[in-house]
Amino acid sequence: MEKEILWKKEIDNIRATGFLNIKTNICDALIEYFYNEILSMEEKILINLLLSKNPQQDELNKLLKNWDIETKNGAKSLILSYILKINPHLRATNYEEPRLKGLFLNQRFANLQTISHFKKIGIKLNKNNITPFLFNNSLMKFLNPNFPRYINDTDILVDKSCWVKSAKITKSLGYKFKKITKSTFVVYDANNSKNRIMDIHKNILEEIYNNKKLIKNFYKRAQKKTIYKTNVYIPAFEDMLFITLMHISNDLRKNKAPANLLYKISDCKFLIDNKEDFCWKILGENAKLTKSEVKINFAIKFINKISDNIFPEEIRNNTLFEKETNDYSRMIIFKNFYYKDLQQKCREMKILNIIKKPKMLKEYLYLKIKYKSLKALNNHPKLIKLLIKDLNKTEGCINAN
Repeated sequence: MEKEILWKKEIDNIRATGFLNIKTNICDALIEYFYNEILSMEEKILINLLLSKNPQQDELNKLLKNWDIETKNGAKSLILSYILKINPHLRATNYEEPRLKGLFLNQRFANLQTISHFKKIGIKLNKNNITPFLFNNSLMKFLNPNFPRYINDTDILVDKSCWVKSAKITKSLGYKFKKITKSTFVVYDANNSKNRIMDIHKNILEEIYNNKKLIKNFYKRAQKKTIYKTNVYIPAFEDMLFITLMHISNDLRKNKAPANLLYKISDCKFLIDNKEDFCWKILGENAKLTKSEVKINFAIKFINKISDNIFPEEIRNNTLFEKETNDYSRMIIFKNFYYKDLQQKCREMKILNIIKKPKMLKEYLYLKIKYKSLKALNNHPKLIKLLIKDLNKTEGCINAN
């Protein structure tokens, strides 16, 4: 049985908005919901300015109308400073512009401490025949150094056989480490227990199928390079895009900070634009291997909602994994808008009440038989497809808000 992508809370929210109906794909309903609920007007303007081929001053003015660098999220201000840097025809206010320029220059040096920790630990790992696999923000900073970002810590993957050993090596250098999940150690500065400087992973993505095989494929396609005097594995751009899209899908579900989302969307554009002959087949293979087709489909569609300047036209027009998403949509409609309602109704009909009121027996048997029959259809997309074509059976449940 596949792990469901949606939580009950999300279903309830979508149901309340009225976005979802018998003709609506679950991804489309989610995109409409998240686009309107998570991204503020300010963030929509900011990402459009960042991704636009020709950003306009009137759009910037609209953003700056209510912008105050003293109160805004630092990561968002960094994005704005970058927009001004690469678009000299755009001008901020006399109050904002010098502060944004100062923020941009300051951030060039702010990550040096994190990098120095990585260099110190990485060299020691190499001496112990461990070559870390670098990913996430620290990798993107290396690949795209002109794009400013906060790097609070470095994410590395090591083989599970040397996962504990790697943590102990960091301890021998004077750092502290703590196991926060079954597959992640966090490394802290010994002089500041709140200063998180590195995450040592033995898995890149949690709760996916075939993780071991996925990582094996990542290593096959990775290149070995030297970064800050440390030998590391650099994943293929296609694999980095897969990881980023998975993070976007998961972040949206968890209502993560939009600033983080804006950076990830920008990273997608960089990875696609800077890989000649980008192999979309690899992205598809990763998704199918991990049974993440619907999540990838969702992330791509959400990004397309924001900008048509990221994915190539053939991908935008023929979104990957449409069949899988449609099958999943029907399953969600069936389970959460029809089957579960019937299940609840059956549970409310207590045997004791039926004994007291024999007239209820006929209705009880009818509903029970119907419930058991529908339960047998669970996770059979072809049969569910046939069922929900009958609008008389589903439309009333779906549109009941």
